[in-house]
Amino acid sequence: AGCATPPRGFAPRARRPPRPSTSRGGRSPRGTRAARGPSAFVAGAFEAEDVFDADVSVAGEDARDAEAGAVSFAAFCATALEMTDADVAKVLDRVPKLKGYDVDRVLAPKVDLLALELGAGARALRAAVKRDPRLLTVSLLRLRATARWVEAECGVGQKSVGAVLCKQPSLAWLGVETTLGPAVAFLRDETGVPAESLAAVAAKNPSILAMSVSNLREKRDFFVNVFADARDVDGAFVSGPLETANGVFRKNPQLFALSVKNSIVPKLQFFANELGLGASGAALLVTKSPAILHLSLERNIKPTTTFLVTELCLGRERAAKLVMSRPTVLAYSIDQKLRPTVAYLTHNFFPTCDAYDAAMCTTYSLKARIVPRVRALKSKGLMATAFKDPAFKVTYVMCASDARFCAMAEIEREKYDEFVRQAKEDPDAGRLGWLTDGRRDENERNDETSARDKKQNSVAQAGVAPSASKVSLTSEEWTLEAAREMAARALREGEGGTSR
Repeated sequence: AGCATPPRGFAPRARRPPRPSTSRGGRSPRGTRAARGPSAFVAGAFEAEDVFDADVSVAGEDARDAEAGAVSFAAFCATALEMTDADVAKVLDRVPKLKGYDVDRVLAPKVDLLALELGAGARALRAAVKRDPRLLTVSLLRLRATARWVEAECGVGQKSVGAVLCKQPSLAWLGVETTLGPAVAFLRDETGVPAESLAAVAAKNPSILAMSVSNLREKRDFFVNVFADARDVDGAFVSGPLETANGVFRKNPQLFALSVKNSIVPKLQFFANELGLGASGAALLVTKSPAILHLSLERNIKPTTTFLVTELCLGRERAAKLVMSRPTVLAYSIDQKLRPTVAYLTHNFFPTCDAYDAAMCTTYSLKARIVPRVRALKSKGLMATAFKDPAFKVTYVMCASDARFCAMAEIEREKYDEFVRQAKEDPDAGRLGWLTDGRRDENERNDETSARDKKQNSVAQAGVAPSASKVSLTSEEWTLEAAREMAARALREGEGGTSR
């Protein structure tokens, strides 16, 4: 409300045709040149483009439009980018000259290019402008040249290039021969990052492309030293330190975005000292799963380690063995993934499934694999077999392929797929139920039933109201010891149970 009429030809959410640009110095406009294929990109042409706008103000023949109420920068941002007055004020405080920009001739084409043609969208562009308003001062020709470079050299699709530039606006004004090109050459040629991974780097962590080669090499050399020291300890690595480091970065080139001092070193020290893996074990863990270095030490690694060591009673040595075998366990939510899965498995495979085996199976989906397989075994009356037969140990049951499991359980694949579908749709899938599946000796069951009846009769004769047994444990109340006690009760009485 109260905004001036939108600039001529500008529609915030409609794609506008490219505008012909006048050239300076006798050069023909970029828009009139033949389209370049990815392999035809010329670095010299990129560097020849003017980086920032020159004539950007409303002047000359446009003066009357300005006096008549042409759209202001603030009104344009409110309409096209849905920015608040406070947002606009902060942008102009950082780059005051934007206030005098010709919206129709200079700003609108850039917004169209980034938000529509290059697929960034208004939301991402708004965030980018708030973070670094200089993006709007880069010339349209330079933005197009940068977009072509990202597409050609990094393998990013045209509709994803806008998001890359919004995540890292400095790509638009950094030199391809001084910064961008050398960074890509280091990743591709020296480190061996494949093309598809290079595209992922540009899409997820484009700040890596803006790093100097000396910075990138320094981070790789840090890992070279880590693996050299670890190899000297016990010869744990077959490849040399340099090749091992390159292999880690080929698996996860996004590691270049992490701070060695503030992020990587504290985690390696925790794995080596607190978890007890030692320097060589911590280095080996990184080679197996470099992605764990992206996890938060305080929010993920430390709480999960405490859960494994203390709550599951694994102790540090078995917890370290588990993490080395299943590094991704450190990324899982304790309340939403680890605790419910361990509770379900230790309950349904009671008393043979211990916490270690259950935690080993947390890499599998509770509803897509674990619950359907338990239900399939119950439908075939095989839970008692699972209790007695080592071939039906919980880790074997859960780790087997679908075809192998169907053969073990002697169940048709179509029937198993139906169990999977039902479990995914069942809101109660994962609830801990009664253990009346034939795993107990019948004589033992009769003896315990008789003892329970005598106890209830004696309580009734004494005139004391029987106490209500707790049949559920909240996430906060759950412990391995309490869960096993509840499972034992469910097995003894065939009634009551626990729910996650």
